[in-house]
Amino acid sequence: MKHSITILLLFCLFKAQATIHTVSNSPSTIAQFNTVQAAVNAAAAGDTVYVHGSPNIYAAFTLSNKQLTIMGPGFSPDKNLAFTAIINGCTITGAACANSEFQGLVFNSTVNISSAKPDNLRFMRNNFFQLSVSINQGGVTYSGYLFEGNIFANSSVDASSSSTYQNFLFQNNYFYENGTNRDGNVSSFFNAINVLFNHNLWFGPGSGTRNCFNSNCRFLTLTNNIFVRRHSSTANSSSVFNNNITFNAGDNTPWASNSNVDGGGNISNQDPQMAAQASVNAGTDNVLADYTIAAGPANNAGSDGKDIGLLYDLTGSLNWANSRNSRLPRIFSMNITNPTVPAGGTVSISVEARVSN
Repeated sequence: MKHSITILLLFCLFKAQATIHTVSNSPSTIAQFNTVQAAVNAAAAGDTVYVHGSPNIYAAFTLSNKQLTIMGPGFSPDKNLAFTAIINGCTITGAACANSEFQGLVFNSTVNISSAKPDNLRFMRNNFFQLSVSINQGGVTYSGYLFEGNIFANSSVDASSSSTYQNFLFQNNYFYENGTNRDGNVSSFFNAINVLFNHNLWFGPGSGTRNCFNSNCRFLTLTNNIFVRRHSSTANSSSVFNNNITFNAGDNTPWASNSNVDGGGNISNQDPQMAAQASVNAGTDNVLADYTIAAGPANNAGSDGKDIGLLYDLTGSLNWANSRNSRLPRIFSMNITNPTVPAGGTVSISVEARVSN
């Protein structure tokens, strides 16, 4: 979908009463602030911080007792000069951070959610690269978290066995493990209430001995997921499996192990036949590959009538092909159409923008 719009219309999605704060640490991009922390400090609850893509890594920031939306351009933006917004980790603390959203960012160090915890956080279309999303402060209850359209590349979401996790949704995420960094992308969800993993892809180059879960996760619900060469029962017990498919996964019937429950519709050790299946079988980490399914056992076999695995809905935000971009309209290209301008003349600029809803 393409539109010709002016730069100012990039912010048309936001409510009029909210303030937009822009951040860039690159001299080539004009912004109000050059650190994320400075923009966060200046923002009021309900505001949006937009972090421009940059060749330079942004310093870590702390969000404390303030509800904000913090957005970057995406983990692989489809545009000319496609810089990402790489952030060296963050800390989120305080109940008043509830309902904050983090979208289109690349984190390369720990994302820490403290024991002074907020509820209802949303992490959408981010790349978590070789790090821990740490929700593992003990003795508290975390509630209402959404992880959607993210990459977990040799990264993990770490909980605490002494805390309670309720109403968590992990949907349309790409979980990859290269066989050396981590043993388990999800850890210690021991006290889980309504924690759902739906339409995710799990794979890696290992021999099927690497785990999806670690440190005794329990009471999870797993629906419509693909597991290739990844264990999904080791360290995962008393969980319900519906309409999942395994292939060379080490344990190809996880719903029959560790007191797990076979809720029906599961498919054991069959090739899902994704378009990029050869790449997946080889354990190649390529988030831009084509993971659609045209035929085979995973086609239209989900509990919702959709294909098992990553979602490619034609309407709405749940399309993995769009996850590389944030949902903010972006300038794809900008060209001066009359490079020779007489004194006092008018410069004509053509701007092409795109949207990935």
